[in-house]
Amino acid sequence: MRAAAIARTVAVLALAFGVAVPRLQAQGRTPEPSHDSAQVVYDEDGLRIHSADRRKQLKVKAYAVLEAREVLSDTADVSTNNFNIKRSRVIFDANLYPGIAARVMYDVGPPSGVSPIQDAYVDAGLGGGWWLRAGKQKTPVGLERYMSISAQLLPDRSLASNLHAGRDLGILVTGPLGSEAVEVALGVFDGVPDGGANQDTDVNDDKDVTYRLWLKPYRRKVRGIEQGFGVAYNGSTGIEGGTGGPQLPVFKSQAAQTFFTYGTGVVARGRHSRNGIFSYFHDGPFGTMAEWFSNSQVVAHGASLAAVHTGGWLVNAQYSLSGEPSAQEGITPKDAFDPATGHWGAWQVGARVAALNVGDEAFPTFADSTVAARGALEVGVGLNWYLTRQTKMQVAYEHTTFRGGAKVGDRKTERYVQLRWQAYF
Repeated sequence: MRAAAIARTVAVLALAFGVAVPRLQAQGRTPEPSHDSAQVVYDEDGLRIHSADRRKQLKVKAYAVLEAREVLSDTADVSTNNFNIKRSRVIFDANLYPGIAARVMYDVGPPSGVSPIQDAYVDAGLGGGWWLRAGKQKTPVGLERYMSISAQLLPDRSLASNLHAGRDLGILVTGPLGSEAVEVALGVFDGVPDGGANQDTDVNDDKDVTYRLWLKPYRRKVRGIEQGFGVAYNGSTGIEGGTGGPQLPVFKSQAAQTFFTYGTGVVARGRHSRNGIFSYFHDGPFGTMAEWFSNSQVVAHGASLAAVHTGGWLVNAQYSLSGEPSAQEGITPKDAFDPATGHWGAWQVGARVAALNVGDEAFPTFADSTVAARGALEVGVGLNWYLTRQTKMQVAYEHTTFRGGAKVGDRKTERYVQLRWQAYF
């Protein structure tokens, strides 16, 4: 390899650790094959291999997320301040036939679920804008949880996203209701606990029904970026239980420290329901998003049985310092990073407030109030540097206070700094 080529490769790797800005859609359908002039193409949208008739396509993509973290409040040295690989994934998207597509997303770094397979599903077009997805996927509940970690305003999702699952196995139907301004999603899934859990097998015969009604009354394109206003109601309901473990959530702080868990011997044994509303607005360089959640889970400990209610909310705001249009999935720099020509990418600031609260029904029978907090409030601020559409660097400070969770008074306030590099290729 020539010296110049080596230098370019090193520069890319030094800057990369970022992710492309995906177009945010409700359970976004796998795109149709790209119209490329060659059978094999590699660009910012990944490696694409076409069939001779161009009707089939295999797209290979990957991303890596590297971060440095420090818990400033950890005077007892409980948490390790370190560099770590947050995500490292390979994505295979295949257009198998007109209207039929499939995806497999595989963790090649630290797995974030039960198995390294994160997505494994098939999409089928049903006509009229409707389509069906079957397999392991994100469920249509919660906007922040649905968005890729790479598209988050701050490096990690908020406290409130503890009240949703990660990925689940099932079947989902999505499509417009009369017009593109109204979208409906309805699915049947195995059912997984809150706390961002992933699951590859079910532990009982009951299933969860999930639903979302998404209204997008105001939309416009600014430099190819969709802006506007949207609001949605979403939720799920089903029965949790069985013999495969407690099937109950563990709630973690931004520094990945457990601040609530149920006691030994407590299990899910009954109805598990989620209800939520989310909304967003983007205009020019400004954007904001809000979500509200209300969940309940019937739990048991010996002969004791109760429905424990949990709730949460989040509000965030973002502003593009370099003038790019704000979007739910992030921003695209007007001029990509190129110091030789005086271009430095795009800059964005953001702030977020979020809360999570556990109902009094949990204490003291199902959870120990001297260990498990009754609630938490998070306040975070961050600065994002988009070097290119594919690369992003983030720095954020999170301040989290707790209610309860200690033998006397409240759990110690958590102060946390995070630096993240992300790359998509």
